[in-house]
Amino acid sequence: MKFLILAIVFILYSCVAPFGSQNKSTLHFQDSRQIQNLEKLLIEKKLEEKKQFALEKTRVFKEINSDAQESYKFIQLILQNKCASCHDENVKLPIYGRIFKQINPVTRHQVEGLKALNFGSGFPFKAMGSPPQIALLKAIRNAVTDRTMPIKAYTLVYPHKKITTEDQQLILDWIDPIVDRLQEYDMKYNSSQKNVSTQALKILEMKCFRCHANGNAKGEFGNMENVSTLLHGKYVNLNYPDQSKLTNLINSGKMPPNKRETLDIDEANIIRDWLELESKKAQTK
Repeated sequence: MKFLILAIVFILYSCVAPFGSQNKSTLHFQDSRQIQNLEKLLIEKKLEEKKQFALEKTRVFKEINSDAQESYKFIQLILQNKCASCHDENVKLPIYGRIFKQINPVTRHQVEGLKALNFGSGFPFKAMGSPPQIALLKAIRNAVTDRTMPIKAYTLVYPHKKITTEDQQLILDWIDPIVDRLQEYDMKYNSSQKNVSTQALKILEMKCFRCHANGNAKGEFGNMENVSTLLHGKYVNLNYPDQSKLTNLINSGKMPPNKRETLDIDEANIIRDWLELESKKAQTK
């Protein structure tokens, strides 16, 4: 009897086991397929989020630019009346400024002025160093605040060209909100892309490119936009980065020449860290 019961149990187990094994295999297959589908959905979701982020980034930048262009009309007349002689490519100098161009200081002032800032096409402005708009806007703000522009030699001859307190306020009221929005934009849409190298190059772009990049080479120092040229030029010492001329100029506050644009401690430290990083890279090659 016991033998019969054992035989029946064995037969039943033998019949059920294959089905049990098959069910387990099928379940495992289904789980694997679900995981693959889930991974696919996650990838598609990330791609869609990335696409929407890029679209939003473009939309916001265009919105800032469009609003700035629209509001520019409130100060355009001031710039045309007070600054166009040196900063508008469409303005023709008077006859005394066009003779003996090679040695004429009036011609030189216009040539240098157009390199630094050209608003002849309206906003966004142009400059020879191709600096970002926020750098140009800050430079205008500094010049207006310190009353360094128009230059004194010009306003001595044309006193009515001086920037008045009312002019200054209107210009600052236009510039400050744009600068704030551009800074918020950069923090929101570009901060995730910033390592020490990109941060350092951004600082140089903001503070130095206007005079030392993209064809502009004041003091015979140019091509800062070319990282390789900069790192292997006379202003950077990769063997002893702390002794680099670039570092000394920054730490001494000599450059940039406008004290309002002087690099703060954090910015100077980023440049130092970047040069040290590039020094280590060069030594491992």
